[in-house]
Amino acid sequence: MKILLVSHGYPPTGVAGVERLSALTAEGMNERGHQVTVLTRQPSEQPAALKVQHEVRWGVEVLSIVGGGSSFERFPGREPVLERVFEQVLARVDPDVVLVTHLLHHSPGYVSVAHRFGVPVVLELHDFFMVCPRVHLRRRSGELCGGPEAGSACARHCFGDQPDPLLRWSLRAESFAQALREADSVTAPSRFVADRFAPLRGEKSPIAIIPNSVPPLGPVLRSEPEPEAPLRLASIGVTVEHKGFQTVVEALRMASVSSSEYTIFGVALPPLSRQLHEAAADVPGLNLRLFNGFSPQHLPVLLADADAVVVPSIVPETYSMVAREAFACGVPVIAAAIGALPEAIREGDNGWLFEPGDAASLAELIQRFDADRSLLRRAAAGIRPEDVTSVDARCEQVEAVLESAVAGGPDAATRGAELGLMREALSAADRRRA
Repeated sequence: MKILLVSHGYPPTGVAGVERLSALTAEGMNERGHQVTVLTRQPSEQPAALKVQHEVRWGVEVLSIVGGGSSFERFPGREPVLERVFEQVLARVDPDVVLVTHLLHHSPGYVSVAHRFGVPVVLELHDFFMVCPRVHLRRRSGELCGGPEAGSACARHCFGDQPDPLLRWSLRAESFAQALREADSVTAPSRFVADRFAPLRGEKSPIAIIPNSVPPLGPVLRSEPEPEAPLRLASIGVTVEHKGFQTVVEALRMASVSSSEYTIFGVALPPLSRQLHEAAADVPGLNLRLFNGFSPQHLPVLLADADAVVVPSIVPETYSMVAREAFACGVPVIAAAIGALPEAIREGDNGWLFEPGDAASLAELIQRFDADRSLLRRAAAGIRPEDVTSVDARCEQVEAVLESAVAGGPDAATRGAELGLMREALSAADRRRA
């Protein structure tokens, strides 16, 4: 098959989870004999006009739409222009199928455009961007959000300061909902995500669950800790509030263990990085380390001394690559019981769960582990091969979905006239204000 893969970012200019997964998928499908072209975005402020740059990255043809500025938390943006660029890319690539891994900085109208060209679309759901402009279903106030409520919740809780908020965010909600309904197939990495989006998918084919993959990380390098060694915990990610790292520091304070180490591998961003250091300074016996920048291939070495990896998210996780990377390194996981995280954990076998954001709940577990380190060793031994999905296994499942979409042909549905009227009304209002 000729596959056009659409992603919001692509390494090396995008190195977060979905971007890395997109690269693994593109390279894996090429290795399986398919021809993959990637369409991605680099929404820089200059130049203002969009242009398409072409290059080859690690054997994959990559087309980057450059310019136009960021559309994050803004709608509508440059959707009509992006859709014209997408038409040109379709004409140039002539794909058998479009695989969309993320639509941030793109247009939900790509699905209808592809169908006008007779090209089926497979849509992957890796987070909540399709229903939440802020991605994580978390309001500006910090409260968790139940969903857009057809745009009214977005207008009421997050974007009431913008012009025509109800019309604007109703248009956004319906535009993405229509893309979700029109896609020929939809996949999700977890049952949690599939169930969350099923009502929006409606009567169309069910959302297929395809776990995300972890690339080969090399041999497990676990060392046997000394009897008097400190309890060593680790987390992976950017120091932003919703990751919940502050909960771990507070739990270590409440647990009052004699000696502990907590290392965060990722990107140390202020102000939370400073706040974590300040909080850790008040915890006797705690050595907090923030490790800036690493390659996933370094994880077996970086986690060799870790007793457990903590995933303390306070927003619903849609899968958690971090948990699977820990398993691939032979390290058990202590995770917040939120979103899809419980799907990864077999309590006491490969890890444990605690109440999200509840430092006391986590502190109780830490005290148990400090008193009996054999619990952690048994959990490490309980990690199974099926706890981690390989790149080849995931590509095989994606390949089957793509082949089925090609065989079935595109859905005949086209975008409703109502969306066009809503978009034109907003554009006219914006022109009057300008």
